[in-house]
Amino acid sequence: MDPVNSPLGRMLLDEITPVVMVLRTNLVEESCQKNGLSLIEMLSPFCAFNNIDVPVRTASDQPYRIQKFKLRLFYASDIQQPNVEVAKERLKQAITHAGEKDYSDLCSDPPQIETVLASTQSELVPSWFPFFNKELVHTVSFSDHEALDHPVACLLVVSSKDNGPINKFVDLFNTDQLPLLLNDGAMDPKILKYYLLLHDSQDGTSEKATKYLTEMRNTFGSNDCGLLCINSSQDGLFEHQENPWALYKTESSPRQRLGCFLNIDDMDELQNSMQDLSSKHIIPHMEQKIRVLNQQVSATRKGLRNQIKNLWWRKGKEDMPESFNGLMYTFSSIESQIRVLADYAFMLRDYELAVSNYRLLSTDYKLDKAWKRYAGVQVTLMLLDHRFGRWGDGVWVAMASVMVGCRGMDL
Repeated sequence: MDPVNSPLGRMLLDEITPVVMVLRTNLVEESCQKNGLSLIEMLSPFCAFNNIDVPVRTASDQPYRIQKFKLRLFYASDIQQPNVEVAKERLKQAITHAGEKDYSDLCSDPPQIETVLASTQSELVPSWFPFFNKELVHTVSFSDHEALDHPVACLLVVSSKDNGPINKFVDLFNTDQLPLLLNDGAMDPKILKYYLLLHDSQDGTSEKATKYLTEMRNTFGSNDCGLLCINSSQDGLFEHQENPWALYKTESSPRQRLGCFLNIDDMDELQNSMQDLSSKHIIPHMEQKIRVLNQQVSATRKGLRNQIKNLWWRKGKEDMPESFNGLMYTFSSIESQIRVLADYAFMLRDYELAVSNYRLLSTDYKLDKAWKRYAGVQVTLMLLDHRFGRWGDGVWVAMASVMVGCRGMDL
């Protein structure tokens, strides 16, 4: 089986994608809830692209095109790791929910033996496993030792009904709702921001919203602002032939009509807004970040002289005791910058650059006895080995390295 089409390969395409932190006002949520959806639930179906076709260049200036791309949206309040007990309960609920579905399936007619024999390996995976696996990934997300789940951008959304939208945008990012990753120094607070004004067509024409948009562009920059109009179906009786929110609204009742105020024009606006955010802002931002970081890393860490200097400097730390996290690495440390560079390259599929920097970082963490970070790098290298179908000796070496890292953490 092609590694990309395996269950793990599909999970990598879904989970190792850029995270966008979402901040919004209460009036924004009120407009979205008319459709039985939260803001993130409303936007999520339009954040996966199978043919976005964005031209990019590697750090070595080789051109290629990104076809498949996906954004993961999270409210700022959700960008944190749950405690152990909460994580266990969520995993238990995921398995219980899958078990209830299996029980209902057992009450129906069993499949024909020919159907079972013709099934692929991925189709024979127990039904509880995808739910468990997805929930398990979420419980270990947003750690401080890797940047795969650190937001690459912040989407700030204010309603055209909010008093003083410009001030609302400023206040949103200056609240105590920001995640600890930004406040404790693990992540660079200078994050890409995109300002989106949401207009509810139920409240009248968009004339006032257009005026606000002009003010926004004068304040925040003409390229970093957008207007999104929703709820154009005046009677709220619009029916969608296909429900794009089925995967993102698991708790909805069969009678609940999701998106009932969103007509075809609204759907097109949602699609275009998320595609513009991805192709014109996030991907170019990540590409530029990779170039800048690669230049910094090349100037300070690559080459024989820099390698000898780095080894000599780290040799002086050998007398330090082993610790769970090793040294404290802030976002400005060279180690954190290498990790961001590698993770961004991974997400933009410049795998050669990603692997070279993960290996460089692995040596640093091992010398620093930062075992959790060391193990995390080895896990990512294993994922890349799977991506290229290299389940050979290198994978077993990486697995052994992870075990060494876990021993260093007393796990």
